[in-house]
Amino acid sequence: MPAPGPTSAFPPPGPVAPSPPDAPATNSLPQANKLIGLDQAAATRLLGAAAEQFEQPPAEVWRYKNATCELDLFFYLDLHSNRMRTLHYAVKGDGGDAAKRRDCLESLHAARSN
Repeated sequence: MPAPGPTSAFPPPGPVAPSPPDAPATNSLPQANKLIGLDQAAATRLLGAAAEQFEQPPAEVWRYKNATCELDLFFYLDLHSNRMRTLHYAVKGDGGDAAKRRDCLESLHAARSN
């Protein structure tokens, strides 16, 4: 009887889990819904400096804009980490269209990369 082949106590690799918001930024652009949970440093790494920053208590709003779109990130204090994190975002004029949100985010990210 032949000897059994090698076995492993570890399961085969599965899909890669998304990085947590505190993970180092990469050059890949997240989907718009991944903007939720970013801290201010991660947002800056992803999109650069905001065109405008203003208070809308209890939130701090960072506005990014270019010729084709406008994105507002709403930062609130996360009491667990004592950091400001995005809990909401708004893309002006997207009409709830995911493709328009994605195009806006891509254009803002491209401007940051240039």
